[in-house]
Amino acid sequence: MITAPAYQDKRIGVFGLARSGLATVHSLVASGAHVFAWDDNAQAREQVRGFAADLYTMDFGDLDALIVAPGVPLTHPDPHPLVKKANDCNVPIIGDIEIFQAARAALPAHKIIGITGTNGKSTTTALVGHILTASGRKVAIGGNIGTGVLALDPLPAGGFYVFELSSFQLDLTVSFDSDVAVLLNISPDHLDRHGSMAGYIAAKSRLIEQQGKGGTAVIAVDDQSSRDVASNCQSVVLVSSQTEIETGVSVRDGILIDDIDGQAVAVGSLIDVQSLQGAHNWQNAAAAYGACRTLGLTSAEIYSGLCSFPGLAHRQEIVPFREAITVVNDSKATNVDAAARALQTFDHIRWIAGGRAKGDDFDDLGKSVGTVRKAYLMGEAASVIGQAMPASLEVEYHTTMMDAVTAAASEAEQGDTILLSPACTSFDQFASFEERGDIFKQTIGQLLGDAA
Repeated sequence: MITAPAYQDKRIGVFGLARSGLATVHSLVASGAHVFAWDDNAQAREQVRGFAADLYTMDFGDLDALIVAPGVPLTHPDPHPLVKKANDCNVPIIGDIEIFQAARAALPAHKIIGITGTNGKSTTTALVGHILTASGRKVAIGGNIGTGVLALDPLPAGGFYVFELSSFQLDLTVSFDSDVAVLLNISPDHLDRHGSMAGYIAAKSRLIEQQGKGGTAVIAVDDQSSRDVASNCQSVVLVSSQTEIETGVSVRDGILIDDIDGQAVAVGSLIDVQSLQGAHNWQNAAAAYGACRTLGLTSAEIYSGLCSFPGLAHRQEIVPFREAITVVNDSKATNVDAAARALQTFDHIRWIAGGRAKGDDFDDLGKSVGTVRKAYLMGEAASVIGQAMPASLEVEYHTTMMDAVTAAASEAEQGDTILLSPACTSFDQFASFEERGDIFKQTIGQLLGDAA
């Protein structure tokens, strides 16, 4: 566990007791803080018996800070009642990332790599961590990817902390200073939470704006919003999977090019790296390469790590099925841009999509279905997605994902790809994108077993 001596004797409210909130309570208690923890779920409160306090009725007058879970609305669509109460009492509202920042002074010398972007965050975070680990470095991976940052064990001197950071988490930072800040891309997402595209971009930009003078930004410039952010950076490594970048990192025809030192060098091919297929994954690879080069790794170390990367579950994960039919679990594709990237990666697609919409414009997705043979739509957003598809695309509607998978598998022919890439959240039928992906894989496994 990471502790923050700077919080000794501070009076801290903690609202939201899921993974990161619970870790925050334990860290603050161990740091000597006076903790007042609450969750609307009574079962969650049982985990912090002895520190539970009803924040709705508590006097905030002597609180030093309120720490809220990343999912708690700060401004849109309306501030959460406890957020409003804290604002009225001039109590700072922060997240666990800020507690980690305060803890850094007491930790052995280390580096932090912060990674954000609309899509590709988890893959790139895992990829950077894998490259560093494979090269013999001591690494801890946390944040939005799975482990709360305060639940990590402190690293020895010379260690590297690699954090995936969502816009929700960045909204709760005021001083977090990463040594390397990676911005992968920006496309419309979570606009209901941030109020507008400008608000969303501002949240993503905080990772870079809060860097100290010694920090370096690594920014993929394949979209206009990211290019705008990069234009205001003094120390930046630009990366692209679409165009060759002078004094940066790019991928040309599947070949990774290092031009950071002003002389273009072909590092190696990504074409046969199974876990990094598609232009979007080449962008992730280029960004990971740029970050690791900034940290002092050699090109050979980094390329070796890229080639041995096993990939992540639910991110264009290949699922075993019948010979000559490819099955892909891309349940993590919870927005239009992520699904479009998957549709552009594979051929002869039988596409399974739908769920709960995030307010995205599905019309743009209709422009990416050129390789789709048939769409099998399910969930709350099925009809909305169907209406946005071109008239030439055959569309079929299903009540559940299991029905859609069964239909797609029964019609798949040699050379087809059965692709789950929902373009929506899972919350109409599943607790998480992980559960949705697991059910998809289980259904495929059952169908394979039935056919044996």
